Amino acid sequence: MRSTSPSTNAEAVARLEPVHDLGSKPVHGLSTPAPTAAAIPAPDSPPTAERPQALSAARLSSVEPDLRDADSKPGDPRVERLFEMTSDLLATISLDGRFTLLNPAWEAVLGWTRAELEANPIDELIHPDDVEQTLALLLAGNHRPAHLENFTNRYRHRDGSWRWLLWSARCDGDEWYAAAKDVTDRMWLERQALRDPLTHLPNRLLLMDRTRQALSRLHRSGGVVALLFVDLDRFKAVNDNFGHDVGDRLLIAVAERLAEMMRDSDTVARLGGDEFVVLGEEMRSDEEAFALAERVVQTLQQPFHVGTVEVSMPASVGVSITHDAETDPESMLREADVAMYRAKGAGGRRPEMFDESLRKEITAHLEIEERLLKALPHDELVLTYQPIMPLAGGRAIGCEALVRWQPDDAEEGKIDELLPSTFLPRAEESELIVQIGDWVLHTACAQAAAWRRQGISMPISINISARELSELDLAARVQKELSRFRLPGRALCLEVTEEAVLRDPERARAALGDVRRLGVAIALDSFGGREASITLPRNLPLDVLKLDRNLIHSFERDRETRAMVAAMIALAHKAGLTAVAVGIETNRQLALARELDCRVGQGFLLHRPDAPERLRLTGDTGAVTSAPWRPRVRLGEGSKRR
Repeated sequence: MRSTSPSTNAEAVARLEPVHDLGSKPVHGLSTPAPTAAAIPAPDSPPTAERPQALSAARLSSVEPDLRDADSKPGDPRVERLFEMTSDLLATISLDGRFTLLNPAWEAVLGWTRAELEANPIDELIHPDDVEQTLALLLAGNHRPAHLENFTNRYRHRDGSWRWLLWSARCDGDEWYAAAKDVTDRMWLERQALRDPLTHLPNRLLLMDRTRQALSRLHRSGGVVALLFVDLDRFKAVNDNFGHDVGDRLLIAVAERLAEMMRDSDTVARLGGDEFVVLGEEMRSDEEAFALAERVVQTLQQPFHVGTVEVSMPASVGVSITHDAETDPESMLREADVAMYRAKGAGGRRPEMFDESLRKEITAHLEIEERLLKALPHDELVLTYQPIMPLAGGRAIGCEALVRWQPDDAEEGKIDELLPSTFLPRAEESELIVQIGDWVLHTACAQAAAWRRQGISMPISINISARELSELDLAARVQKELSRFRLPGRALCLEVTEEAVLRDPERARAALGDVRRLGVAIALDSFGGREASITLPRNLPLDVLKLDRNLIHSFERDRETRAMVAAMIALAHKAGLTAVAVGIETNRQLALARELDCRVGQGFLLHRPDAPERLRLTGDTGAVTSAPWRPRVRLGEGSKRR
């Protein structure tokens, strides 16, 4: 190494820009007042499915030609001592990219001697992904004063690892005077905070920041920014059948496949579970964004090979698109999420675009949720009861409790009663469904106790939502209400749908088993509505199979459906279960149900839902042929009534 005089060191120190305090703002990744170089995974870092992001330019600005501190004194021994003893990395760098003067701290940080560092061009020491921008910044000071700060790049340590350095520097037009800090540990911690630990993809925090940056660039670039919310349709089945280890490896494979199909400017992130989000930048049109979503669906349908397991992974994709730089990133993500649920509701394996009709639907849903919050405290919910009848005639053998909503503030002639198919799905999206479920359980038990005092002993069936079924204390809540009203377990029957059970079959089986041990009957509702129906009764603690109403409505005109219903009824009888034909509305349906040896039914033909005081429960009701019960105003379409 060449010798340096004290005055040379002192002059170099006098020209250095102090390194900024790192504690005041992030080093990279998140937006900062001063741009930084993006964090690109080093070759020796854990493999990541994300493609490298484009480096952003460090800030350059003009400075006065005389960069030296007027009070500095060349040859001052204190300045020389500062140069030798500081832990900051001090350097002078030529415009052609060579170190011309280094302090001893470099040897401690990089493991090379100063002579070795000064003997080689810096592009041989810098990470390949950082070389182009670093050299461009050096040349930016050619023959003119310049200044940069908060610039990060990586240098190779003698042991082969990479060290992140944070730079602040000034150029007088002939040479750079620079100070740097080793921020490797801080960068690693930041990376951990902004990455999904399983796939190493960006997490929600980093995704939202990159979305904000992409939106800000719309001012000058035009085009559109798109968020694609990707939900894997069958991932839970993979976890249940092959275990969580295979599930984790599959998620990594999905992350890698998504990243491989994206452009360098796009971001693939994982929000958690089986949910991924793609940020598409620099897209020319809405059609291009939707085409990307279609390619995502097609790509994920190709088989994945995870060890000895081969699985396909169909996906539902929701797409949110904007041309407006002022769009809120969180709102975009919510819109993409809503569109994804529409895709999933339509059968999955497809993309759906968020549009104005969905926006209106969300507004209506929010209005319903807001009104529903007041329903319980204002006693706007009521229970009606629909008797479950023996098809051979005779008195009712049970009743199903059905929730009705009668808002106090309904406008005359506009809203009289909201259908359960309208408001219950909204409640199921929040904790409201648990509160409503507790109220239904309490009210039904109170009615069962009142009937028992009148000498009427029959079970009341109540519907249990998927969210309630996942609660760990379901059996305890049932036991509490039975004890409160001094009822035996046989006074209740809990109905669950196939859809609710299939969300988490293991937990559902355990929860229903606990309830059944209280003496409460368990009914599987809407049986036959899904492909998995035939296997479910063998795996659940059941007493009753309620045939899907769509089967009953179609079996009078479709021989294939009739044969299927006959097989289901036979299956129920063989398993010692009661088969119930739900939705009997015509005499032909009643006759066919009897012909197929179904002995119990429920429907408007047999008895419509009504208030408890108007039910005919003590004698043979015969067939009721009056018009089916309907609210005066129907505000929406929906699924199962409660």
